[in-house]
Order: sequence, then C-alpha cells, then structure tokens
Amino acid sequence: MKQIEIEQIVHGMLHVARPLEIARVRHLLSDGTTKDIIEALKPFQNADGGFGHGLEPDFWNPNSSATQTWVACNIIRDHEIDQMEDIVQHLIDYLAESFDPKINRWHAIHPDNKDYPHAPWWQQEGRITSFNPSASLAGFIIKYGNPMLGIYKQAKFVVEEAFSTILNQQEPMERHELRCLVEMMNDLADLYHTNHTYQKAKNKMILLMDDIIEKDRNLWFSAYVNKPSSLIKHHPSLGSEAFFDLLCEEIDEAFCHQNEEHLWDITWSWADFPEAFSKAKNDWQGIIAFEYLKLMKDLGILVE
Repeated sequence: MKQIEIEQIVHGMLHVARPLEIARVRHLLSDGTTKDIIEALKPFQNADGGFGHGLEPDFWNPNSSATQTWVACNIIRDHEIDQMEDIVQHLIDYLAESFDPKINRWHAIHPDNKDYPHAPWWQQEGRITSFNPSASLAGFIIKYGNPMLGIYKQAKFVVEEAFSTILNQQEPMERHELRCLVEMMNDLADLYHTNHTYQKAKNKMILLMDDIIEKDRNLWFSAYVNKPSSLIKHHPSLGSEAFFDLLCEEIDEAFCHQNEEHLWDITWSWADFPEAFSKAKNDWQGIIAFEYLKLMKDLGILVE
C-alpha cells in the first residue's frame, strides 16, 4: 500500500471519527499510547464498571450493558491494555455483578434500551441462549481475570457449554454469535492449547466460518453480507491463516469502494432516529477505517 493511501484514510478519519478512534489509530500508526486510549474510553464507562453511552454506535443507552462492554473488551484486546489497569478491573467487576447464572449468560442489552435512540434490532433482547456476546466475555475473563474470582469459574461454565454447542452444530451459525465464539477461542489459545476438546472445537470452527463467509467479492460492499473480516478482525486469529487469501482479496476490493473521504460507508441503516443515525454513520466510518488499517498492518500489507 502507498503511504498516500494511508494518509488519505487517516485524514478522512479526522473529519468524522470520535476521539476514541483517533487515539486508537495514533497508537496503531504513530506515537499514541495506551494511556491515550484509556482516557478516550473512560467517558463510555459507568460507575458500575460497565460501558454504555453509544460505544457501539447503533444504540445510545447510557446505562451499562453486556454488548457495550463487549466492545470495550475488544478495544482492550486490540491494544493489549494491561489487565491491572483500573478500567479493566472495573470492567471485570461489572461482568461479575451482571452475570445471570440462571441462563449461564450475560443479558445482551439493558431493559430500557427502547427508551433511547437505537437501531430496530436493539429494541429488545434477542435469543437468551445465544453466545453473543457471552462467549466473548467469558473468554475475556479467562484471559484477563483472576482465577480466584467466582466469575472466573462461571466463565469456564460458559466456555464448556460453548464447546458443546460448537461440536454439535449442524446448521450455519448467526454471524455475530460466531464472531463472539472466534474471540473466545482466541482468548483461550494459550491456556487451552493442549486441551483436546478445544482442539476439536477449533477445527470445527473453521468449518462453521467457511459455511457463512460470503465468497462473492461483488457483494462485500453492496449488501449486508458476511465478509471475511466480519469474523476475523486481526492476524494471527482463529481463521486468519485458513482465510488469509480471502482477507487479502477483501482489502483489495475495499479500496474500490471508498467514499469521498477515503472511508467506507456502512451497508445498513435505521430510520426511527434520523439525527442519531446521522452521527452513528460517522462513528461507524471511523471504526471501520481503524479496523481495516489494523487488519492491513497485521497481514503485513500496510506500509507505514
């Protein structure tokens, strides 16, 4: 990639992205620090340790929820923020308090989500047996949490159930649920690498990913389909070797679909809250641009 192409993406981000994504891209490409990212992330964290306030831009509920907290977990993972940072410890406290042992899950959204601007799919909680986002949160706890905490044991129960679901899955999985399982598997890689069940689940996951990844590149930027990067956000990752060529094809195709700001428009919309959606579109453009830059760097095709 040419230097000018990177500069054009970053320049576009400066026009629309939140301070959080600007701090993240500075850390990725320049002289930014994890401290800068933590400071930019703090406004989204509540006193209970959870996250809200539109960190995931498709719903603006200020109250903490598992889904918004999941977004924070991925930022912490991406930038390898130290597990002893207060922002991480308070997050784990929230996960410990909000876990529902009756369903062996976290509830994805806050009950009053409908009272704030939101996309229609965030009007109410979906299927409570889904592993979105619970699998990813469980993996995070096992990677970043204290094994002496009760929530660590509960997270292992979630993982065990997730393994069983993966190994017995016959139908294509919903993309967001599968992504959360990918993140869980990544978090478990070091601790579980000799675990036979983990290895079997890892192999099955590649098949499940292959089932739903759209192979027609002509659809990747014209419809809401499962692009390779919908499931694989970095390299190395579960699936990043198996689908390496497809990921590189997606990067190539992405540069044919930039808008005037050299960013990427989203392929979904929500109409009930037009002012909120107008801002959410911009927020998403900054997020998507950062994710592509990070993936390009991980894959070794980013020239700094």
